[in-house]
Amino acid sequence: MEPPIEDHAHEASLLYIVGRVNHGIRREMRDRLAPWKLSVQQYTTLSVLDTRPGLSNAQLARRAMVTPQSMLEILARLEERGLVVRAVDPSHALILRAQLTREGRELLAQAAPEVQAIQDDLLNGVSARDRAVVLRVMSRAMGLLSRHSQASAMNANSASRGS
Repeated sequence: MEPPIEDHAHEASLLYIVGRVNHGIRREMRDRLAPWKLSVQQYTTLSVLDTRPGLSNAQLARRAMVTPQSMLEILARLEERGLVVRAVDPSHALILRAQLTREGRELLAQAAPEVQAIQDDLLNGVSARDRAVVLRVMSRAMGLLSRHSQASAMNANSASRGS
């Protein structure tokens, strides 16, 4: 029998709780991805490329929530392992477009069920209705943060050009 969910609203803010959940998820992902020698960032990159092949370094960095410099390192390691290939964008010679190799798709197919199991464990016993509410609220928050981040980046770029 599942223990009752305690109301800690008076003790912790939503941001604190989300931060703790994020920390726990990342720890679980590190542990579960270890057999494939994948970091959380590498797995995220592979999964993004699985659904959106041909993204640039900058696009991947945004989606994986790392700096462009970190994404260069992530892609280099994945490329060394034969999991990703990069090709020059025909319309812009300075942009490299990344995509999974057959080996990358196979490794992702092996590791993905372990990551899905984390979500399944977290939502075990949560009704479909409540799952939908959580997903909708978190997706909305992610969208707001993404728009805020883009606006901040645009303001920073404008300021640096003006100085």
